[in-house]
Amino acid sequence: MDWPTVIRFLGKMALVMSAAVSLAGCGGHLGNFDVPEASGSKLGALLGFKNNDAPAAEGTQVRHIFCPEIIILEGTAASQVHAGTPPSSANLKYQFGLTDAARECSLEGDQLAIKIGVAGRVLLGPAGTAGTYTVPVRMAIVREQGNEPLVSKLYRASVSVGMTTADGDFTIVSEPLHVPFTQDHAEEDYSIKVGIDEAASADKSAGKHSKP
Repeated sequence: MDWPTVIRFLGKMALVMSAAVSLAGCGGHLGNFDVPEASGSKLGALLGFKNNDAPAAEGTQVRHIFCPEIIILEGTAASQVHAGTPPSSANLKYQFGLTDAARECSLEGDQLAIKIGVAGRVLLGPAGTAGTYTVPVRMAIVREQGNEPLVSKLYRASVSVGMTTADGDFTIVSEPLHVPFTQDHAEEDYSIKVGIDEAASADKSAGKHSKP
């Protein structure tokens, strides 16, 4: 890359890292959309998420389910791969960063069904090349009592990045993940944890899929 391109890259990298840091701040919370208006979040609207109101019998008040909070796992908001050592901005090949998250809850019999969506960006560094990059994202539902993981699934987003743009966005939406329903305030029973799963990538090369 020439120096003007490097300077533009560093500006973009600062924006992505700033977003990742802000997501990881305040105890690592990615988002807390516990009110019905939460469906108005940009990512939630993009993914077609509805509010967390469960259908109620005719003549009764709509039942609102307080969805569990989304928390980013410490150190997993962003991931970088360098072409050499020591790592530096000059030999950075590419980086992944999470930029937003949302979730939707519904009742399915005696089960709480949680659909999770995350958004992020892949950004080439000065040592990067155009190609297809695979972003591994882990999503888990954890029981608050005992910090017990009940559901843990790995998802992968494939992102094509060209040298003219040097970055690419991605979104991942899970299928409904089920846990036992005990009360409307599900945030007291469970939390949702997400993050980039570096351990899932045995080979961080472009276009290579790693094993779960």
